[in-house]
Formats: sequence, C-alpha cells, structure tokens
Amino acid sequence: TVSTQPTTRPSDGPPTNAMSLSELQNEQDAIRRELTRLMDRVEANDRKIQQLAGGGRGGGGFNGGGAPQGNVGFSASATRGGYAQPREREMAPQGRAGPSGVRLQSGLTVQSTRQAAATAVEKKPVSDPWEEPAQYKVSGSAVDRCEQLLRQSFERKFASRNRFNPAQAAGEFLRNLDTNRSGKLDQSEFAKVCQMLDFQADEKSMQGLFRRYDVDRSGYITIDELGRLLFKQDDDTVTKARTVIAKMREVLSLRAGGYSSLNALGRQFRIADRDKSGIMTKAEFDTALDLFFAYYKVNLTPAQKNSLFQFFDRDSSGTVSYDEFVRGVRGDMNDFRVGFVMQAFDILDKDRSGVISTQEIAGTYDVSQNPAVRSGKVTAREAIQNFMAQWDQNSDGSVTKDEFIEAYQWVSSSIDTDDYFELMMRNAWHISGGTGWSENTSNLRVLVIHFDGSQEVVEVKDDLGLRRDDYTGIMRKLQQQGVKNIKKIEVASGM
Repeated sequence: TVSTQPTTRPSDGPPTNAMSLSELQNEQDAIRRELTRLMDRVEANDRKIQQLAGGGRGGGGFNGGGAPQGNVGFSASATRGGYAQPREREMAPQGRAGPSGVRLQSGLTVQSTRQAAATAVEKKPVSDPWEEPAQYKVSGSAVDRCEQLLRQSFERKFASRNRFNPAQAAGEFLRNLDTNRSGKLDQSEFAKVCQMLDFQADEKSMQGLFRRYDVDRSGYITIDELGRLLFKQDDDTVTKARTVIAKMREVLSLRAGGYSSLNALGRQFRIADRDKSGIMTKAEFDTALDLFFAYYKVNLTPAQKNSLFQFFDRDSSGTVSYDEFVRGVRGDMNDFRVGFVMQAFDILDKDRSGVISTQEIAGTYDVSQNPAVRSGKVTAREAIQNFMAQWDQNSDGSVTKDEFIEAYQWVSSSIDTDDYFELMMRNAWHISGGTGWSENTSNLRVLVIHFDGSQEVVEVKDDLGLRRDDYTGIMRKLQQQGVKNIKKIEVASGM
C-alpha cells in the first residue's frame, strides 16, 4: 500500500550556508538514508511488477517464470572451460588528483561505507530458484579440514627433502608426476595425486578443496599454484588474497541469497558514493569487509585485509574500485557456462543482430495467458518489457550480449558445479540434449503415430514459446527435425 502522507525531506531545514560542518555532514547522511530507502522501494516495486507480470509460456528468466524444472540429482563432474581474468581498471578515476595523477580521496566516507555494507546485509536473504541445493554443497570447515590433512600428507612425504621450503619440494614432486608436461592438474589428476600421497577424503570435500584452489575457475590448478596454496609463504600476498577470496565465495554460496547480498552491496556503494568516483580508500575497504562479512561470521585479520587490498589496488594508487572488488569476489563464468548462456541468447536473438529486441521477446515469450495481461493491469507490451528488465541494465529497451552475460554471471556465482548449471540452462531455455543428470527434461515430448501403425515418443526441439495445443506448430517442428510419415500426434498430460 502506497502511503499518501507527506514525508519529511532531509533537505528541509536551514540554508546550507548557515549550517556548520557537522550539521552539513548529518544532513548528507540523512539524504543518503533517504536515497537508500527510496532505492529499497524501487527494488520492492520492481519485484512486485515482476510477480504481477509473471506467467505465460516460455522464458528462461531468474524469477518464477524461468525457474528450472525436473528432478535434480548429484554427480561428480570435472570443471571445464577457461576464465577471463579480473579486468584492469579501464580508466583513471575522476576527481581531485595529486601531482602524479593519482586520486587522493574517494567519494565515499567510512561512515557512508558502513551504511552501505549494513544495508546490503540487513535485508532477509531470499533463496534463488537457480541456487544449487544446499545438500550438494560443502561447508568451509569441511574444506579446511580436508586441506589440513592434505598438507600433513605432503609434509610426511617431504619431511626429509626440503623442510625449509615445503612449497618448493611439493612443486618438484608434482613436476616429476607431470608426464605430459602441461604444468597443471585438472580435478581427476588432482584426485590421483592425493591417492599417491595415501590421502583420502569424501568426494564433496575433495571437490570443494579443488574449487577453493581453482580461484580463476579455469578447471585447472597449476603445479606451482598447488604448492603455494598448500604452504603459504609470509611474503606471498597474492596467494593469500586468492585464498581469502575463495573462502568468501564459500560462505556466500552456502548462505541463501549470499551472492544477491554481494550484488546489493555494489548498488549500495553506488548510492553512497558522493562524487561517483567509483573507488574506496583503504579505511573504507576495511570497513566494508568487516561489516559485510561479519554477517556471515567471517572475521578477517589485518594481514588478510592488507593482502586483499593490495590484490585489488592494481595501480598502487591507494584506492580500489568497488565494482572491481565486487566482481573479483563474485568471479566470472568459465567458457563452458558462457557457451550455454550464448545458446540461450541465440534462442532469443532471432535475427542474429547481437541485440535482443522487444519484438523478438514477443515472438518467444507468450504473455496472452499472463494474469496481469488478462486482467488489464498491464498491457502485453508492458509485460514483455517487465520480462526484459531482468537483463536490460541500462533500460534502453534492448538487451546486448554483454548485458545478458553479466546478468548470468550472478546466477552462475551461486552454482558450484558445471553439471547443475547445464541442467538449469537446458531446462530453463529448452536447450535439447545433455547426458546423465544434466539431460534436458523440459522440452515437449509427443507420441507420434505413423501411417504404418508404428509409434514413437519424440522430443520436440527448439520448442520455447510453442503452445501444447498448437498441433500445427508441433507438426511443423517435427517435420523440420526429419520425422516423416506422421499420421497424428498425441500430447499426454505428463509429456
């Protein structure tokens, strides 16, 4: 219910030129709180609009209309694909700069950063239908224990070799095993190394440990990386930072809505950033870490925070981009997952222009049965625009490949295994194929009766947006697939 009562504006008060410094600062804080409240209201309205505009056949969004269907199981899977490294800062931040061009201060303050971090975690997390079921995840403490036991196995193996530099000794051992001279290990090779060390652990913990080490999500761990990650040296700040990032991801993945809160943190930073510089100082960075991750019971030491700050402060300016920090913690999809996202994009991009238009959405997403459309609350065009809003970041009425991929970066971040991501994408976007538990189960299956009396159950491929009672359309699809001599088709209620 929208209140009709007037609200007191933070700007109501004495002229700014008659106010003291503390009064101005207090007013600025009040304005930021009002902006935060309004942003929360906007987001709540957006969610309500999505609910009212929900329904209709087709669509692979993140809300109820795009929730994956089908039974979900668990299977071990090797991570596949490559990874794009975190982007370097593309341009120097705007604002007051010193003689060398390095910015001296950011548009945030420690107080506004504290407010942004607190607001991001205050909201009750909502479980995303895309999130991998909790029973298939592994806790950080279980991964810690697995890592500790593996380290002890290495130490027993190398006790007589190089006790002063165990990382180097471990690297030499692994290089001797590297018969193909690739210099890296995939998940199956990592398991074989553990077997040679007489180390055993449950499968989930082993997979969790591999994911912790595979920070760039490439599907591989280099031999040098494994030695450094197991035996962290005091002066190796990069490895320490990567380990902290991995542990942050673990807690965000385990908590329902964890990555949504991280995304919200980025939005709150943008609200609190007074001059839109996009950067944080060291004090603001520490404040954000302390407040945000304390909610997840992660207490970082000063050394860990220093390592993280140095990792993200790539130009040594004494500041970090908060967008770069949020993206770095979130991580990016590997090539395997991007491939499925691009398949989904191509399903919508009918003219192969590289941009999805409202007309193309209308041709795939049937809103005629949408309750809000049928009741007259929204027009068909408005329902389509609301559906597109989940990807259209700049609200220009079209969706580019970059916008589509960026939206799925957040979906992907809460899904640990590639197999589960494949299952979600295949079922949400009706992408035929897949094997084992990743096999598509959402595409329409029909009973085809041939003129010779034979019968077969056939999957209708590329059926997104195809109505179950559109027998002419189904027949056309089957003929395009090469199914011949069709006398009639039957669609069972369970198909």
